[in-house]
Amino acid sequence: MSDKEYNKILIATDGSENAKKAARSGVKIAALSGAKVIALYVVEMESVGITPETVHRDYLASMKMAVSEHMTREQWSEFARLADDMWKCERHRHLEEKGSDVTGYVKDLCEKLGAEVEIRIEEGHPANVILDVAEKENVDLLVIGTLGKTADGRFNLGSVAEKVIRNSPAELLVVR
Repeated sequence: MSDKEYNKILIATDGSENAKKAARSGVKIAALSGAKVIALYVVEMESVGITPETVHRDYLASMKMAVSEHMTREQWSEFARLADDMWKCERHRHLEEKGSDVTGYVKDLCEKLGAEVEIRIEEGHPANVILDVAEKENVDLLVIGTLGKTADGRFNLGSVAEKVIRNSPAELLVVR
């Protein structure tokens, strides 16, 4: 089959229920068309300032470091910097593990339906990374989920989905 409508399908996922529904739809299309799936999860690291609140959030850092009750401003700044770095490393590790689990779901679907799959875990702002990968990989179809319905039953389009929809270089399948 040399005239495939879809050769490469990018499935961007965050592990949410809508993303799983989108993944199921995207993988079915890939299996039917013989397309390769790129399963993408984006690690988004928020910038964190060195504040007392940051230090208090990092229980592990607090337990690992002996902190005297009376620290100088310089000691506090160094402690906060170290705790902030530890928090960032731990958060990054956690998000990469989540990315492996989430893309593993797409991989399992692909294996069940006989679709080829490539797993990608990238770092950055989700919408920007999704659009960059779609363009660089020259995908034919980009599949994403939305945030779904609000408590009052209205359809709510997430900011990542909205930016991707407005700027996609490829056809889109948006699943809610």
